[in-house]
Amino acid sequence: MSDEHHKSELISLVEELMADIDSKPLHPKNKILLYSRYLLSKLSWHFTVSRVSKTWVTENIDSKVNSYIRKWLDIPISGTPSTVFLTRNKFGLSICPPSVKFIQCQTVLRKALKTSPNEAINDLWKATSNSKNIQYDVYNSTKQVLKDFRSGQEDKLHTQLTCQGSFFTNITNFSLSQLTKIWSACQSNLPKNIFNFTVRYINNSLPTRQNLARWGLSPTSDCSRCLAPETLLHVVAGCQSYLERFTWRHDSVLNFLATSLQTVSGSHLYVDLPGYNSPSIITGDTYRPDLLLSTSTGTLYIVELTVGFESNPQ
Repeated sequence: MSDEHHKSELISLVEELMADIDSKPLHPKNKILLYSRYLLSKLSWHFTVSRVSKTWVTENIDSKVNSYIRKWLDIPISGTPSTVFLTRNKFGLSICPPSVKFIQCQTVLRKALKTSPNEAINDLWKATSNSKNIQYDVYNSTKQVLKDFRSGQEDKLHTQLTCQGSFFTNITNFSLSQLTKIWSACQSNLPKNIFNFTVRYINNSLPTRQNLARWGLSPTSDCSRCLAPETLLHVVAGCQSYLERFTWRHDSVLNFLATSLQTVSGSHLYVDLPGYNSPSIITGDTYRPDLLLSTSTGTLYIVELTVGFESNPQ
């Protein structure tokens, strides 16, 4: 099979499988799962034996896949998919683009040639250690390929995409691994519209006026209520005109937690809401949290509610 014929076959295969997944009446998370588990595995053999380049895969295969991923998750063309490629404990969806799978397949192939007990195969590795293949010899395993890719995405969010990476930078500075696991489990159970909202919230691609102005879709980036810059943080917790709504949201969530925790046997509950003992009984007013739960084992749980885009939760 010629290289051009193989390229054509690869493109047709990807288009057929992605269109098939797209046509299914599935939740976006399940379409993403099918892509990650099924489509990438179907490409593995092609990526192992093919003589195409990583650049070609990036330009011709990644672009087609990314267009569907954006469609499923409602990510606009101006929004970055970098957050989606991160692991779940970094608020991503633990997937990778086809080009990363291609590098993994080439890494496995090169390692098999290099470590084969057959000298003739070793000679083949040496003979093919040219500028095209040597880039895959630097990796020791497929895990290292994935780790390096995701490290690059994190660096991009921290240093290049400072606006779209602002949530990621803020929240990863303060998040606990236990809580990110809870977040991942909760997010996966959300209905489609809210699930996609959380994805766009994380990469700051929701249509705030600041984003609309940046995209050339609004003449101003100012909030229509208070005329301050309408950033995502401003929308969820900063607009002075909506302080009552923010307080209502905060107290509603806190009341739900308090009601749920009242059933914990042998515990003492302190909540910063009318009708409950105040946490200041234990902590004083200066460092009063939203909720304290003292259990019969002597453990004290402290809860302080905030929003996901808060930059000073300490």
